[in-house]
Amino acid sequence: MTKGFFRGIWRDKYIIAGLVNRDLQAKYRRSLLGVLWSIITPFALSVIIGTVYAFLFNQDIKVMIPMMFAGLNPWTFIVACAEGGNNAFIHAEGYLKQLDVNPQIFPLRVVFVGFINLLYSIMAFFVLYLILQPNAFGAEMLMLIPGLVIMFVFCWGVAQFAAVANLYVRDYQPLQSLALQGLFYVTPIIYRPSQLGEKFAFVYRFNPFYYILDVVKQPLLGNAVPWETYLIAIAVALVAFTVGTLMVNACRWKINFKL
Repeated sequence: MTKGFFRGIWRDKYIIAGLVNRDLQAKYRRSLLGVLWSIITPFALSVIIGTVYAFLFNQDIKVMIPMMFAGLNPWTFIVACAEGGNNAFIHAEGYLKQLDVNPQIFPLRVVFVGFINLLYSIMAFFVLYLILQPNAFGAEMLMLIPGLVIMFVFCWGVAQFAAVANLYVRDYQPLQSLALQGLFYVTPIIYRPSQLGEKFAFVYRFNPFYYILDVVKQPLLGNAVPWETYLIAIAVALVAFTVGTLMVNACRWKINFKL
């Protein structure tokens, strides 16, 4: 079943490439700045929130803004995959009913688009970080590569889960949006875990999103990540991907009837 899953993706690889290219072009069509919005949006949010937090908590703005940027970038990618996954099959109704295509390519399409936007914003982060903290650059940043792979696998699983769940439970989309809003505040994205104190450490220690984010966020900031964090993040990513893949495989012949 797993071989068939990946074989179907390989067979339709050119369709995926065409759809991803079309999505990126459609997103920025008639926009003066185009793809720069993928950089401007997280950058502007990071500057605004970082400046406010630095002022309120008497923190160094050169530290706060990169920390915000490093956290918001991967979080934006996760949210884009989860929200985009909701309609992955619904928006592909015409393809699924008229062409011989594998349904698993459509959640992957969402993830690829989000991942490309993430790479753009990461490039902007490095430019900003080079200006604010040039001494922070080091070999630890190379661990960003496995971190991004882990996050990609996790988000692929999330997108697949959302795509199937929203077909069967149409109230899933608003419920997921509420859940993501809550997770944003209980996950150390725009603040440090140490700020919660030991009393509330359970908020992030038992939060799978914390580990997925940390393997990207910390290397971006030039910090080393404990190997335990990588092991937990890999386990979380594999569970999410496995569950999502099993759901797509189990429902692949029913998807057309649910659309």
